[in-house]
Parts: sequence; C-alpha cells; structure tokens
Amino acid sequence: GYSWLPSYYVIGIMPILDLGNVGFSLQQIETKYENITLSKEQIFSIAQGFNIQKDKNSHMALGYTANFIQWSLGNSAGISGDGSDGQNLNGVGINVMTIDVGILASLREKYRFGILIKNINSGTVGKNMSRQILPQRINVGITYKPASGLFTTISAERILTSNALQIKGSIRYKINSLLEIYSGAQLKPNRFGFGCKVIINPYTVTYSLLTHPVLPSTQQISIGFTL
Repeated sequence: GYSWLPSYYVIGIMPILDLGNVGFSLQQIETKYENITLSKEQIFSIAQGFNIQKDKNSHMALGYTANFIQWSLGNSAGISGDGSDGQNLNGVGINVMTIDVGILASLREKYRFGILIKNINSGTVGKNMSRQILPQRINVGITYKPASGLFTTISAERILTSNALQIKGSIRYKINSLLEIYSGAQLKPNRFGFGCKVIINPYTVTYSLLTHPVLPSTQQISIGFTL
C-alpha cells in the first residue's frame, strides 16, 4: 500500500465469458501510532451473482463472495513501548479465506427481500489451542418502494453465537438524474449517517458522514466511473 494512504477500498465489475458479471475488490486497513505501523490487513474479494428465476412480476437471484484475508503485525512494543525498538514481527501473520452467500428476491420492483450469511464456511485463524472461528453473521432485510425514486429499508444483523440483535434502517431518494441522497440509523451501537451521490455520466462522486457513540465522526468520499 501507500504510506500516505493507510486505508483504501477499490471495487470493479467486469463481464467474463460464460460467468456473467464478476466483481472484484481490494481493501487495506493499516493501524499506525506516531508513524509506526502496528498492524496491516488486506482483503481481496471475488463476487458473482446469477438469476434463479425472473419474469415480469418477480425476480430471484443468488450470489456469493470469496474473501482472501491477510493480516500482519509490525514491531512488538519493545522497551520504549511504542514499537520503535521492538522485535520485528513481519513473520507473524494470518492468511484465511471466508465465503459469504446471499439471496435476493423482488416482487414487481416494489418489494425486495434479502438474506446474507457471512463466513458460511466457518473460516478460522490460529492453530491448535489458539484456533478460533471467525464470527459468522446473518443479515435479513426488506426494502419497500412507496414512490418512484424513493426506497426505504429495514434490516437486522446477528452474530450466530450471540443473541444480540442489531437493527438498521435507511432511506434513499433519487431527486433527479444527477443527485441522490441517503440517510440511515442503527441501534447497538447507536449511529446515524447521511450521504449524497452526484451522477455525471460516466462518473459518480459519493460523500458520506457516519457518527459513532465514542469515536469522532467518519467522513468518506468515493469516485466511480463506467468504461
């Protein structure tokens, strides 16, 4: 990755013969303290979806994503405690693959229902006594389109080994062919978000703001284009 860009996310979709549209993504998250890298995580994903059933009134599709995760550590804390004189831990890392599977159904382009299961293959990290299964999550959501360009969504997420339920809701409204606005909220933890997308074919620019109950708010800007 780039030293001046500790976190980035790149997505692309392209048609492949006999496979249809296939999506690719690459993301990196790097944790630093006073310019010292503590850890780095890179995820490369491949995704594909295909129709199970489609007619004038209804549509059902199935999709999957394969995630290849690599996580590595920087130096240990050392005597100073900040990693500047610590032991090099480049040889300590994790390589694991997880698979996500989802299904989406729609009726008259007005109602949509979807289910997503993350880490369905029970990907693990560590060995022997330190072996741990990565969290498995299930997401269930429904979208209703009450008017042209207006979409309302409510979804629930739960870790399969926990009874805690996270509820999310969002509204998306397409004002015209050039501008879309978004807003949303979630419980446990309580967070609120707002965003907008400017569309100038073949380019799109998206801005979003997301609050956090403890940490400062996060702002993101993304740029997309169609070849």
